[in-house]
Amino acid sequence: MSTVVDVLAAVLMIAGSALALIAAIGLFRMPDAYSRIHVATKPATLAVVFTVGAAVLRVPGLAPTTKLLLAVLLQFWTAPVASHMLGRAAHAAGLRPSEPWVVDDLQAADDEVDGEAAGGGVSAS
Repeated sequence: MSTVVDVLAAVLMIAGSALALIAAIGLFRMPDAYSRIHVATKPATLAVVFTVGAAVLRVPGLAPTTKLLLAVLLQFWTAPVASHMLGRAAHAAGLRPSEPWVVDDLQAADDEVDGEAAGGGVSAS
């Protein structure tokens, strides 16, 4: 049984390391900031899950396992929020993608807010 757990932990560690390498290479290969944000969060989060999963299989006891699972939970909680905020900040700064978007919902929402602030909203009469 211990051999099976060791092999599974090794496979998870190698898969997590490969995903982290893919994320690191992707940071240099992607053409714009939005693609880099994506590649910095999606594969990197999965890499953390795989490597921590391997560590959970190898550490003895409940306390270290709980800490490791808390690390995964915090990764899942903070990575999407951080990438979302980076994307909104890039959009607000006027940074455009390398290829034009088909639909820019954020720009449409900004235009609506600007129109209402300029008096273009619905009148109260």
